[in-house]
This record gives sequence, structure tokens and C-alpha cells, in this order.
Amino acid sequence: MRFLCYCTICTILFLVSSSLLVLHIRAFSGPPQSSKNPVKVLVTGAAGNTGRIVLSKLERDHRYEPKGLFRTERSANNIVKNDDFLCPLEHAVVADVTSSTFLKDLSEGLNNIEAMIICTSAVPRIRKRSLAAMLVKAPWRAFRGEPVVDINSMRFAWKHGGYPEKVDYLGQIAQIDLAKKLGITHVVLVSSMGGTDPDNFLNSVGKTTTKSNVEDGHGDILLWKRRAEKYLVESGLDYTILHPGHLVDTPGGREEFVLGVDDDLYESNHHKNTTSDEKRAMTRISREDVAELCVAALSAGKGKQISFDCITVSPSALSSLLPSSIQTPDDRADSDDARTRIESPAHFAGGAATYASASTETLTSTATISAVSEITATGRKPAEEVLNDFLDLSITTNYDLDQ
Repeated sequence: MRFLCYCTICTILFLVSSSLLVLHIRAFSGPPQSSKNPVKVLVTGAAGNTGRIVLSKLERDHRYEPKGLFRTERSANNIVKNDDFLCPLEHAVVADVTSSTFLKDLSEGLNNIEAMIICTSAVPRIRKRSLAAMLVKAPWRAFRGEPVVDINSMRFAWKHGGYPEKVDYLGQIAQIDLAKKLGITHVVLVSSMGGTDPDNFLNSVGKTTTKSNVEDGHGDILLWKRRAEKYLVESGLDYTILHPGHLVDTPGGREEFVLGVDDDLYESNHHKNTTSDEKRAMTRISREDVAELCVAALSAGKGKQISFDCITVSPSALSSLLPSSIQTPDDRADSDDARTRIESPAHFAGGAATYASASTETLTSTATISAVSEITATGRKPAEEVLNDFLDLSITTNYDLDQ
């Protein structure tokens, strides 16, 4: 009897000690790492709403070893301590892209970085007086049947004093110069749709006019972003520039990617007779989907120079968004006027692997329709495949559109 008790106690102790050993190993091992030279990537604006999702996706992808660039130690600590992002302390770098000593501050500690993803952006905040005035007027606007929120009457200031010229132009130039200094060959830049239109509403955000009718110069966010893009295009570096539509904080992976150039998607949707909210919904994309495109660009865009607009739409809405002319890449290669179609204003529906041009005749085939049905029924194509398909079309952004 004593022998059986002794055996039982020994068994229990063995099981407990084994469990503790497993827990100990798990606690210090962290996420599994790739055994073969992961690509080192610097993500700037890593504390921002989009940047931290990009950083998190890279931390979970064993092909990459990311470092996140944070403006302050406080913002870095907030991400490092957050279990949702899996960012270890050694992957955090602190420096302010708007500082005059930015390049000097990062002269060490970033060896062998191969790619950079720029996610920095000026962040507007509504002024308190403007918000109070809007709340006071809200009942009267509702009584008159007008939208309660009048976004055109809002007045904004810039978070941390980081107005667009300072962050989106000079700050991004500093980051591109850092890429050159470190020998980084590929830069992925998250910009914004609407950059070809100087009269876009976003350019008025944060812009104020003095009593002498002189603007303070703190607006024009899309124009400053566009100028930074041109600096990157002319830098000699390989680049992938993303122009997302209206960013939303919804889960990604649920809608089809639609890519385009030169704000064609923006113009085709915003000229429709709909409300501002409906127009933004037509050209939206979740931050998580933007992050997925950023990660995909590291491989699909390597060694290339590409700039494109990106939104997502539900599979059911895809057919209504596309113009009537749809061709497969193989069909285009065999047609005599393929070059004309590629150079015309167009957009590309990644989920359906089709290219659509509004200026050509209806060329939809049964095979293409079947391909659309098959893909939307089984889930959208991965972002990397969508980018590769888009690259095969050789559609490029026209930076000569700028005045």
C-alpha cells in the first residue's frame, strides 16, 4: 500500500514539474523565428493607427525581422507592453522624424536594414471651440432636415504641432534620406488617395486664414504628401507607394481589393449624386487591409517602382463598381489595342483578377464571369497575388499631373 502511494506521489510530482518546464520554455521562447535570414524592415510611425498594425503583422511573419520607429519613449512603451502587438523592447527605436537631428540620432543601431515602411502622417484634431459650436447648431440643423454634423464648418489643429508640411513633407524627406544613408533599397510609403486634386476637402483641414486674408500654411495635407512622393520617385530608390481611400477601423480580409491610379477610383465614385458619408463608404479600406498590402509590397514590389490607389469593396458590390469593359490579362495580351487600354484611365479589381477600362467596348466573356464567381465564392485573393497581377499590367501613376 505504501509503495502504491509512493508511486502515485512521484507521478504527480513528475507531471507538475513537466508542466512547469513547458511553461518556462514558452515564457522565454517568444514567437518562433525563421531559421533563414529574415528580412530586416524599419516601420516608421509605428505607434500610429496604421503603423502599429503593420508592425504587428511583420512580427508574426517569420520572413521578416521588424523594428518600429516611435516618436517618444512613452509611445514605444505603450506598444511594447501591449500583448496584442508582440513587439519586444529590442525592436523599438525612438526618434522624431521632424527633429533637425533626426539623421544624426539614428546613425547607429540600424545595421543591415533592407526595407522601410513609412507610416508617419500629420494627425488633425478638431478644435474645442469648433466642436462646441457644432453641438450648439446641431438641433437647428436637425430641425431643418440638414446633416447634424457639418464637417465643412469644423476647424482643426494638428496633434503635437505636427502640421502637414512638417510631418508629411519634411519628415518624409528626412526618412527617405535616412534610407539612402543606411543603404536601404526599397521604401514602402503609405500616402493617401485624392492627391491629384488641390481642391480636395482634406487640403482645407487645419488651414486657417488671418484677418488680412493670409493663410497660415498649415493645411494642404494631400499636396504635401504628393510632394514627398515625388521626392521618393526621383530618389533613385525602389518604391511602392500606396494611396488608400477613406481609412476605417474595421476588420480586414472581408472585402475584395480594387487598385487604380491617378485618383480614377476616387473621381468615378465621388462624382456620383450621393452624400459625403456615402462617397467615403464607396472609397474606403480598413487599416488592416492597408497593412496587408504593405507587407505584400515587401516581396511583390521588391526591385520595382510602383504607385497605386487602393480601396476594398464587398464581393456583391464588385460588379457594380467595375465599368462594363472587363478583360483577363491573357485576353489583353492577344488584342491589338492592348497598349491603348493599359494607358487609359482604369482600375483593377484584384479579387476578380480583371482589368477594367471605362473607355473601351464591352468585352466580358463567359470565362471571365466564371473566374469572378469562383474567386468571390472561395475568398479573396491574397494581397501579394493582387499586387503581382497589377504589376503585370504595367499601369503607372502619372506624376506629371501636378501643377
